[in-house]
Parts: sequence; C-alpha cells; structure tokens
Amino acid sequence: MNKKNLFLLFLFPLFFSCGNRAAMPKETDAGLMLTDSLRQVVSVDTVRKTSLNDELLLNGRVTFDAGQVAHVYPIFGGTVTQVEVEAGDYVKKGDLLAVIRSSEVADFEKQQKDAVRRLALVDRNLEAVRDMLESGMASERDLLQAEQEAANAKAEVKRLREVYDIYRIGSSSTYNITSPVSGFVVGKNISRDMLIRSDREEELFTVSGLDDVWVMADVYEGDIRKIQEGAPVRITTLAYGKDREFAGEIDKVYNLLDNESKTMKVRIKLNNKDYMLKPGMFTNVYVQCRVEGRLMPRIPAHALIFEGSKQYVVCVCTDGSLRMQEVGVYKQTDEYCYLNAGLEEGDVVVNENALLVYNALK
Repeated sequence: MNKKNLFLLFLFPLFFSCGNRAAMPKETDAGLMLTDSLRQVVSVDTVRKTSLNDELLLNGRVTFDAGQVAHVYPIFGGTVTQVEVEAGDYVKKGDLLAVIRSSEVADFEKQQKDAVRRLALVDRNLEAVRDMLESGMASERDLLQAEQEAANAKAEVKRLREVYDIYRIGSSSTYNITSPVSGFVVGKNISRDMLIRSDREEELFTVSGLDDVWVMADVYEGDIRKIQEGAPVRITTLAYGKDREFAGEIDKVYNLLDNESKTMKVRIKLNNKDYMLKPGMFTNVYVQCRVEGRLMPRIPAHALIFEGSKQYVVCVCTDGSLRMQEVGVYKQTDEYCYLNAGLEEGDVVVNENALLVYNALK
C-alpha cells in the first residue's frame, strides 16, 4: 500500500467524524477532488493582488488615556483625619477619598456665621427704612441704599454656601476630598495624620478610568517616512505573549523628535474594557507599512507548506481537483505571504489543513 493510501486511512476517522458518511477526499483519474465532505475539514482562499505591506517593529508602553485622568489636590491646608481608599481601588464619581481638618475651614465657618448675622441685620434695617419712608422720615435714596446692602448680604451668604457645597465642607472644621470621576486610584500621596499645605504642588490622589488606554511607541528617525496616521497595528505584550494580540491603528503622530533619544512618538488608542492592559506594560507594536506602487499575490501564511528547500501550496483547479503548486515567496509576515512566482490573482488555494491534503497528494 503506497503512502497516499496509508495517509487517507489515517485521516478516515477525522473525516468520518464530520457526519454519518465518510468525508474522504474523492480520488479520480484526475487525482483528489475537493468534495463537499472535504470542505467540512478544510477551507479555501482566493488569491488577491494587494499592496505589499512591510511590518515595522516599534517598542511601546501602555499609558493612561489623558482624557480619563483626574488629579486631586488639597483645597485648604490642614491635617488628614481619614483616608478611605488605597492605590488600585475602584471608586465612583463623588466617593469619599479623605477627610481633612483645617483652620482655614474654621475661618470659612466664621465667615458664614457672620454673613448670616449681617443678612438678618440688613433685612431688619430695610424693613425699618420702608416704614420710615411711609412716615416721611426717610428718602427714596435711603431706601435704595438699604436695598443694595440687603442684596449684597444675600449674595455673600449664597457665595459661602456654594463654597461649602463645592469644597464639601463639613462640621468640626473639616472638609471632604471626593473623587471627581469614576475609575481606579492609580496614585496616592496621602496618609492619616499627615500635615498638608494648600499650596502643595504634588497631587493627593490620581484617579483614572481604564476602559480605554494609550500605547505610546517610539519611531526612530530613519523610519519616520514609513509612519502615517491610520496605519493598522497589532500589539503584543510580555504578559500575554503572542497568544493574545491587540489590534488598533495609529491615531496620532507627534511630529517632534526627542532631543536625547532622537525618536518620535506615535499613539494608539485601545479599548480595554476587560482591563487586560495595565499602564506601564511594555509592548511590541507591529505597524503595517504599505509599499506604494507594488501589488503582489497574497495568501495566508498558514497556507504555505515547506518541504526541503522549496515552498508549496495546494491549489484547487476549476474542475475541483487538487494539485500541489510550487511558489516563490517574496516576503512573509506572521499573517501573510507575498508571492513572486507560482500563483496569479483569482487562483484558489487550500487555507486550513493544507498540510494534510498536501501529504495525501504526494
């Protein structure tokens, strides 16, 4: 029994599992045929001429989407009495982050009490001036002045109440620091009993959403001409290896060179709803660079078969028969092969399980 028949006998259980009838390649005088049963275990692809793509490898790093980052600073100086969150915690907008006792808040409380007392005083004065106007003991000018004083006092009380609402001022000379956005606490520079100043330049908390992240990649000066906005990219990380790729495109090119590294930054925005990408992760960014004016037949990389020093594909003829075809590979990436010999646009090749069919044809 020859090798071809032995191989077909080996494949018999695999093909038979696709249905009640055996999905064996049909052999005729013309050789093996692509039958409906065989199509259940293989797939085919039509050769198309496409622009030659060249993959450029860039080093990148995952960073926060700047549009989702909020830095939280102290409003007044004081002493930290409570810290409610830790780095890495998820918070919602308005959630309490910390409580600070402040002498400046005590001054605001005094100002508010004084403003309320003044408002009550000018209201009584306004009523007295109105009574005096009716009896002829006050002038219209006196009334206008009293009304203006009352309006100013009301405005001051309103202003201080708004300050209380904005700054979350509470009782006992304290104020609350709350999260301005929903997201993760990615930075925390505060601890209980810490003494802080209102002019402190370092933020107390940094809160960021991680539903979307940026990948910032470096482009060397010699490769700048290959880069353009909209270029498709695929991204791998050390954490997940090649088993997990992230697809995107360059959405911004920063047309400036770093003085030290002599590299240009490009940005890729990625959806990260499962939070797999963590800020700080190093990445490999593969950019698809189109070579203008060069069209070549392209096939999926796994349709190519190597034997010896030659490369083959399994072609499907117009009558459905299968044959081996030697090809010449001009360039190969992880996804595609660009050919300079052996196939033309419109040819059909076996894509999935091509090696099994190729061995059956030998």
